[in-house]
Amino acid sequence: MKLSLLTTIAAFVVLPNSHALKPSKSGLLLTQPCLSTTDKRYDANFPKSLVVQNPSWKQYEGLWKFTATNFEGDGIPAQPQPHVPALNYQLLPYTRSEAVAFYNHTADGSRMMTYGYYFYRPAPSSFCNQTLEPPFQNVIGSGVCGVNGFVSGKAHYGTSTNEKE
Repeated sequence: MKLSLLTTIAAFVVLPNSHALKPSKSGLLLTQPCLSTTDKRYDANFPKSLVVQNPSWKQYEGLWKFTATNFEGDGIPAQPQPHVPALNYQLLPYTRSEAVAFYNHTADGSRMMTYGYYFYRPAPSSFCNQTLEPPFQNVIGSGVCGVNGFVSGKAHYGTSTNEKE
C-alpha cells in the first residue's frame, strides 16, 4: 500500500497540533501525581540527619566490644590456616575460633561510618609445630608463631541519600 503525498503532508500538518506529541505534565488525569509531591527525598524541609529521620540510629552509634565466634562450614570452630602471602590475608594462621572485636559506629548527617578491629590470639603449639611447604607459612610477616597474634581492620561508609548533601 502506497501513501499518497497528500496523506503524508496532512499527517505532518495535523500531528504537530495534537497533544499526543507533547510531553505529559505530572498530575494530569492520565498520569501519576508528581513524585516530588509524595516523596520525602524531594522535600527541602525533610531532615538530613539519620538520627532525626529515625531515632533508632542513635542506639546503633558508639563504641562496641564483643567476642566474635567463628565456625567452619561444617559447624566446628574455625581453626588456624597456613598463610599464603599471595592470597592477601584470606587465610589466617591464628586462633580464629574466637576474636575480640571493637566497632565504632558514627552517624554524621546522612552519613554512617563504621570502623571495626578484630584481635586474634596466637595460634596453638599444635599448629605451630607443623612442617609447612612453601608458599605456606605459619605466621604473617616477621611474627613468631604461638607468640604473636594478629589484628585486622574494616571500614564501611554509607549514606541515606546522595541528594541532600
